[in-house]
Amino acid sequence: MSKIEEIDVNFKVNEANENGVVYYNCMDKPFSLHGFYSPVETGKFMRLPESFSTDERVNGGVRSLMFHTAGGRVRFVTDSKIVSIRVNLATPVCFMPHMAESGIHGFDMYVASLDKKTKPLYKKTFIPSGVTRDAGNYCGSYEFKDSTLREIIINFPLYNGVENLYIGLCDGCTLKKASPYSIELPMVFYGSSVTQGGCASRPGTNYTHHLSRWLDADFINLGFSGSDLGEEALAEYIATIPMSVFIHAYGYNAPSKVHYENTYYPFYKTVRDEKPNLPIVMMSSPVCLDLKTESIAKQMTDYRQIVINAYEKAIASGDNNVYLIDGFTLLGDSEGTETTVDGTHPTDWGFYNMAKTLYPLLEKILFG
Repeated sequence: MSKIEEIDVNFKVNEANENGVVYYNCMDKPFSLHGFYSPVETGKFMRLPESFSTDERVNGGVRSLMFHTAGGRVRFVTDSKIVSIRVNLATPVCFMPHMAESGIHGFDMYVASLDKKTKPLYKKTFIPSGVTRDAGNYCGSYEFKDSTLREIIINFPLYNGVENLYIGLCDGCTLKKASPYSIELPMVFYGSSVTQGGCASRPGTNYTHHLSRWLDADFINLGFSGSDLGEEALAEYIATIPMSVFIHAYGYNAPSKVHYENTYYPFYKTVRDEKPNLPIVMMSSPVCLDLKTESIAKQMTDYRQIVINAYEKAIASGDNNVYLIDGFTLLGDSEGTETTVDGTHPTDWGFYNMAKTLYPLLEKILFG
């Protein structure tokens, strides 16, 4: 039987072009890394300080998933006609039956104009061809039509660790640091698998990435699949991060109503006590009730009310910089049942709807 790429060339995966291409470690200047904890100093792509990997104050999911690179990006300016990557994924490589490999352990690339008059545009998905659970090395390449100076953004995988990323550019090309984001202090998101990016088809379609591009804002993704339990240790750490806004999206994986009631508001309060002037968005979990059993629908309705109660309590305490997003509106009203992969995790359409709902509020918070 013929291979699909032999029948349809559009499915052929590009190999890196070695002709005249020089490879650089993305840890080196002038590349700028975002969404990680001190990557250059530690030599590792982590979303939390390494001490959390053995910290029993947080659950095992967080200790493992902190090495998944959701939200990580590398940015630079170049006039190279060719942009290639060589990747060494951490093994064992993550696989899931309901999420595309291009989102789990693929990279994708966006291009922005230097004058920032237009939002970054998608150009390429580096498809992880030939990757197995025990073999995580692959490469990919993209060739532009000309040698114009461009700002390049390459997004890291949502559900895998990365050991190394090397970027290949034409020998002798211009290579410069990207200009700062308009909002340099990052937006910080804390939440579940939905925040981590399950089940986006590629990294750039997660709602956090949409918002970053639309707002020209840096961000940190602290979504932990199946593992957002609202631990105080995480609240204390998040409270130390210099940030522009905190999106408090914790809740989908809270094991019980009592646990959620006992942790949601205290988590907010820990951050608020440390940062009295920080804008905080309380966001209940994105849910389409038509896709839930009666018992789960009741549970998610109860959880939604806990977030509403926390918001009202914060307002009553005199907090004038706290905001509420109703998760029941996030996936879209008219055809919400078409916006998930499995009744829970959004499709790209679902993530776009989430970003579209959050955007006006974040734009107002960040730009006035």
